[in-house]
Amino acid sequence: MFAFSSGCGKIYSPQPNNPLETISFLAYQIQNQHEGSNLQTLINSHYDLLIVDHTRSIIGEENYDSKADVTLLKNSTNSSGGKKIVVCYIDVGEAESYRWYWQGGWEIGNPDWIVAEDPDGWDENYPVKFWKDEWLTIMKQFIDRVIEDGYDGIYLDWLEVYSFTEVASAAQNEGIDPKSKLIEFVGKLRDYALSKKSDFIMIAQNAAELGDSSEYVNLFDAIAQEAIWFDGAGDPDTGEQPGDVAQDTETSNNYINNLEKWQQLGKPIFNIEYAQNSSNVAAAYQLGKKNNYKTYVSLRLLNSLTQTPPPEY
Repeated sequence: MFAFSSGCGKIYSPQPNNPLETISFLAYQIQNQHEGSNLQTLINSHYDLLIVDHTRSIIGEENYDSKADVTLLKNSTNSSGGKKIVVCYIDVGEAESYRWYWQGGWEIGNPDWIVAEDPDGWDENYPVKFWKDEWLTIMKQFIDRVIEDGYDGIYLDWLEVYSFTEVASAAQNEGIDPKSKLIEFVGKLRDYALSKKSDFIMIAQNAAELGDSSEYVNLFDAIAQEAIWFDGAGDPDTGEQPGDVAQDTETSNNYINNLEKWQQLGKPIFNIEYAQNSSNVAAAYQLGKKNNYKTYVSLRLLNSLTQTPPPEY
């Protein structure tokens, strides 16, 4: 077992018993989990890992009992008869105007660390200068809430923020290397989380190219990569083309080559594909298995459990 520096003065060793190594099936739902029968559907499922949102972080839902939901999910049965692992989705690279921390009058440029609109058209999502102290403080407060409500860890979205044009340009103007700052930022989040909960789980979403930095990779317990073979497109509000948009071969191969670096460092690979056509669904699961990924095929809106679970599920 080797140790590494987070870039912020702390030396870490990877967790000796990574609970994610035994995951056979994962599910990913970050919308509407508390509405209708959706929570009970998640409870009744036998996925080993659930990635879900934090309901009481949403403006208007501040009094929602997220802790009760998480308790029910964590006490429900997984595929081997044990208990599910439940991690919380957090967008660490974008400010979301529907979250508890958003303040009146905030917009692009105010505060100055909010730099642009989401490039994929998701409403109320704004890439940020993630290296700013104000943003780090907000993310630490988010982690506090996540731990308070009993989640086992967090699932960090929008880590590709370091390479987003407007953010990279802002970093250059401030004389900052955004890649190094991202490693430092994530290291600070992990340091803070582990000081509160020693077995806290952190899963990266996307930015697989950062596998060339072992320092970065070892801040995480696993990585999840979206859309290696099939993506969803269209207006997120209407759900047009929620899946079955085939990736070009070069893009797919780049993802696979980058993820090999994570595998070489012993990290489990989760794979989220967006498809509903039966032949595409079958291909996604077959390709995921071929590459030793744990694959989940759903639709881009991620507002319900998939209707196309893994064949072995």
